[in-house]
Amino acid sequence: MKSYRLTHEEERFHTPRLAAVKVTYQSDDGDTINHTIIRSQPSVAIIVLNENREIALIRQFRTTTGKWYWELPAGIANEGEDILTTAKREVEEETGLVVKDIELVTNCSNLLDPSKSDEDYGVAVAMLDTLAARHLDEQEVIDTSIVWMNIDEVYSRLRQQMASGDSFKDDLEMSGHSMYALLAYNFLRR
Repeated sequence: MKSYRLTHEEERFHTPRLAAVKVTYQSDDGDTINHTIIRSQPSVAIIVLNENREIALIRQFRTTTGKWYWELPAGIANEGEDILTTAKREVEEETGLVVKDIELVTNCSNLLDPSKSDEDYGVAVAMLDTLAARHLDEQEVIDTSIVWMNIDEVYSRLRQQMASGDSFKDDLEMSGHSMYALLAYNFLRR
């Protein structure tokens, strides 16, 4: 296996959430690779459970595809913010739910698509505590209703979507990053 080192970086554009960066790597024998990647703050998806072991699901519109998806509350860390603080903040922002007993499910680097992004995608689990006011970021489009679904039904529907391509619920798919979070939780904690 060749060894590569970063020789050049050039930022193409920057937003509050991410930056597009052209990178150049050179191998120890002189081969050069140029690629444009997305640099991002770490992010986290949160599996919120209530006392009945139901999972909180939201519907979010994604401009990348122009479609609505079923998702878990999730978001990107603010500069200097630890991931558990991000988890608590994002749940409240996107749902109006206040959570307690937040724990990380994964303790490793979770790069969902290292061919495009260096975003480290954490997965956390938390218990419902109380309700508060929801306050979305200005670019987020999330339906106001929260759907609580039995954990076994979530995994049954997820299995059906993955195996046959059926919608998760109400003609909407579960997004890939939420599927990953649910699979990580099922594999490591459930």
